[in-house]
Amino acid sequence: MSRSLATTVASFLEEHLPVDTRKLIVALSGGADSVALLSLCHRWARSRSCCFEIEALHVHHGLRGEAADADARHCARLCGELEIPLHVVTEQIDVAASTQGISLETAGRNARRRRFIEICRGRAAPVIVTGHHENDQSETILGNLLRGCGLRGLQGMHPLSSINSTEILLARPLLTVSRLHIEDYLERHQLDHVDDESNDSRQFRRNRIRHDLIPALEAENPEFVSNLRSLSEESRARWRVQQSRIGEALHRSHCSPPRISLPPDCWQSLSGPEIGDLLREAVVMASGEEGGLLREHLDALEKLASGRSRSPSLALPGHRMAVRCGGWIHIGPAGEPSPAPHSPIRISLDPGDPQEAHGVRWTSLVEDPVTLRTMLPGEKIPGRQSTYEEVLRTRGVPPQPRRQWPLIEDSDGRILWAVGIDAAGGDHPAPIAISRSISCPQPEVGYHLLRICSDNPA
Repeated sequence: MSRSLATTVASFLEEHLPVDTRKLIVALSGGADSVALLSLCHRWARSRSCCFEIEALHVHHGLRGEAADADARHCARLCGELEIPLHVVTEQIDVAASTQGISLETAGRNARRRRFIEICRGRAAPVIVTGHHENDQSETILGNLLRGCGLRGLQGMHPLSSINSTEILLARPLLTVSRLHIEDYLERHQLDHVDDESNDSRQFRRNRIRHDLIPALEAENPEFVSNLRSLSEESRARWRVQQSRIGEALHRSHCSPPRISLPPDCWQSLSGPEIGDLLREAVVMASGEEGGLLREHLDALEKLASGRSRSPSLALPGHRMAVRCGGWIHIGPAGEPSPAPHSPIRISLDPGDPQEAHGVRWTSLVEDPVTLRTMLPGEKIPGRQSTYEEVLRTRGVPPQPRRQWPLIEDSDGRILWAVGIDAAGGDHPAPIAISRSISCPQPEVGYHLLRICSDNPA
């Protein structure tokens, strides 16, 4: 069994590691799965003809007192015996959970992933490996089902994935290996590990799934765990097909984290739950994480996109908001303070003297001085019956940034140009160039100015 387990890990690493990788970080908790993985990676590295380095990372969660300190010491002893460098970092998970209003499990996962990225970048290692195994996968899928999931949730954990949309990869070589096989490997090689007593607490849903739900299901079918693994593999294959369609749709979106905007035709080729999956991918694309999205949020997003929602806006977890305007769906931070109604801007723009407003850099392209000013409430486009606000609404600009929309006028007070609107009529070049400011944060109006300008660069 130890030979087949070693072959499994070696085959995985040789297939999935990026070309020219020479260093690997192993996430080491001290538990059975991570100790076995460290040993297996160490054996594989020694068997290679070229030089390959293995290092380990232990995250001390600031919980469990002396027991957690003992875990760290055990990891240090093990790495010392194998002559593997160990990085130990400490987090105060309980403080993070209480201040952010999240569970200990979520706070721990967030801290670990942040540290994974930090250590991998600092050590020039593109990949970190974890000891998640077949039983962990079954717990993840059942947890997703209990929360309410679709095809995406049935995939469970991926063998290889990007951490928080960064260049750092998280690899799980043991996903096809059962806990029993891992324990057998430890016994054969006389490797000690530590047991985290919190894994026995029924306080956490994952533990209840592990100790109560899965044994009951295995009593009905002993192959239940392996069947769930097969389901996850099939779901990933089906998801790849769907994701290619979602990817094509997202190409039509405008994204500038933490905001993203999707035009009406973005989801025309999709239907039903696919629209919810598209919008979830948009959230991840903009903010780097799902941040607590549940099936009920995806259903509500689908209704918002299709126009079946009674409200034009939807509150999302993670202090985010989705807004429908002009058929567009905009997702971004919630609670941005509204500007004072009596504080419009008025800035003179001289040639060669760029100015900044709304998180945007404005550069005049004409010889004569022009003025950048906020449009007036109900102001009409010269020569037309429609107002600027009406046209901007059709372009998908939400109410608050519409009220702050800037216009360009000449020294005689004539409107020359507005982003997204040809006020002069005809095909005239823009008198102003705009770009994102790097010296000040970008408010919502600045985001939409650049979005509209990117749609009509002329």
